[in-house]
Amino acid sequence: MSDSKEGKRRKMNAVSSSAIEEETTEEPTSKEVHEPEDVAVIKNILESMGVVKYEPRVISQLLEFVHRYTTNVLVDAQEYSHYASKPEMDQDDIRLAAMSRLHHTYSQMPPRELMMELAEKRNAIPLPPIPNEYGVRLPSPEYQISTDHIPYISTHRMHPPTSMNSTPSMTPMTHHSMPSPASRGSRNIKFSAAPIPIRIKSGYP
Repeated sequence: MSDSKEGKRRKMNAVSSSAIEEETTEEPTSKEVHEPEDVAVIKNILESMGVVKYEPRVISQLLEFVHRYTTNVLVDAQEYSHYASKPEMDQDDIRLAAMSRLHHTYSQMPPRELMMELAEKRNAIPLPPIPNEYGVRLPSPEYQISTDHIPYISTHRMHPPTSMNSTPSMTPMTHHSMPSPASRGSRNIKFSAAPIPIRIKSGYP
């Protein structure tokens, strides 16, 4: 009896191990077969556009974009339906929401015929000739800052020359006269009309 029981246990263990092996071997095929429908649609779109090699993250990124775009369109369509006092959202609301988002969010390229016509008009204009000179193009010498022909007017010519026979003025000279700020050539230096006496004591109190 014990031998028969051990034989049955061995058979059960063999059957269970074979079943586990079949499940492990069938797991990748089941994942490939039971992929989401949205993933299959994205893959078909990429294949139809000639995209054969791409990273797996591209599918996730496109799925996220499709989900966000669809959600925004449905939310806008619901607002349009509520504004029109409709009991339910219909196809016209969805179409209006999609068209408004297409015109205001995404830029549409002009047709190919228009682009070819504009290119022909632009290419009909000849390009300017290539100059033989090289380096930095400077203006004429008379318009350059480094030119030597800058007119200079001396300040000594502005005052008339004093004659030898002129009598000196009798105005008394003050010893406390300070030169004006203009003679020093500085705008930030100011002088008082009368000097301020400063007394420094040499001892401590």
